[in-house]
Amino acid sequence: MHSQQRIQWIDIARALAMFLVFFGHLGETWFPLLQPALDAIYTFHMPLFFLLSGLFFKPGVRLSDLARKRARTLLIPYYVFSVLALISPVVKLLQPSLYAEAGKSTTTNPLHEILSIVLSQGNSGLWFLWSLFVALLALWLILRLTKGNRIAQLIVLLLCLATDYATAGAVWRDTMPFQLGRIFEATAYVGLGHLIAQTFDIRSWDHIPVIQKVACFAAGLLAFLSLEFITVTHPVCTSPASWPLVFLTTLAGIATSISASLLIPEYEWLSVIGRDSLVFYALNDIALKVVKFGLFSVIKLPIATMNLPLELAVGLFIVILAMGICYASNFFIQRHMRWSIGG
Repeated sequence: MHSQQRIQWIDIARALAMFLVFFGHLGETWFPLLQPALDAIYTFHMPLFFLLSGLFFKPGVRLSDLARKRARTLLIPYYVFSVLALISPVVKLLQPSLYAEAGKSTTTNPLHEILSIVLSQGNSGLWFLWSLFVALLALWLILRLTKGNRIAQLIVLLLCLATDYATAGAVWRDTMPFQLGRIFEATAYVGLGHLIAQTFDIRSWDHIPVIQKVACFAAGLLAFLSLEFITVTHPVCTSPASWPLVFLTTLAGIATSISASLLIPEYEWLSVIGRDSLVFYALNDIALKVVKFGLFSVIKLPIATMNLPLELAVGLFIVILAMGICYASNFFIQRHMRWSIGG
């Protein structure tokens, strides 16, 4: 999409979602006091990415053309950058003693880990890219079968979501290859993004009066915090009666994020993060590990003895440094490795 066609708030929303990905990946092992915040982020940050990805979905193309284009822009990056994720199991396979000296567990089978990344099973590798790929193909089929009937499309998408909730925790979901275990959730939120774009003039949202943007943000945040509080104080079971609460919490988190993106001014660096979010996602794990290694293993920062404000400050510092590493790396990739991101 050409720069003049880009929608400001969507780039900002992607940048905000990417910040949530980095923050969510800090890990409760290192930051136990931040666990409630990390858990809250995990209720909506990936559905937010799926929904944003569906805003520009074009069902008019042929399925073969869609598969070819998305394989280039999603699967090529998956396998190129998954090389970084393969470093750990390969070291474990070839030099298990070196792996053990680093304080890592050697109980898991490295061949199984490598195969899981190659087949994109469970949370292995850059799972979101394969998940989005299969969701786009599934959505194409749904839209063809429903023949433009938005009510029918919404019903099918909600049924997909219900199926995802009903099968949550099932072992087979993590063993299915190519993220087929997540196909229902991914398809539902990508499809909801498409329906939003078809129902509303999303290009005009940047021009909504500020007072309305503030009101939407405040309402979304209040709803999210209230629903998250209910979820935490009354642990959600897996019965169908709990599904509306889970769904509404996710929607409230998404709405809050989008409302926030409408309020944040446009900055070039922020637009770069949103526009090139694929690169930031691909490098986030290795960048975070590099920064945490430097702070906790080299500098010996005493994270275990820190209180909540200090944990939060250190966590934000790590996220900023890691995103800075990705920002610098992105310039090199955009200039010299466009092929690695389907360019």
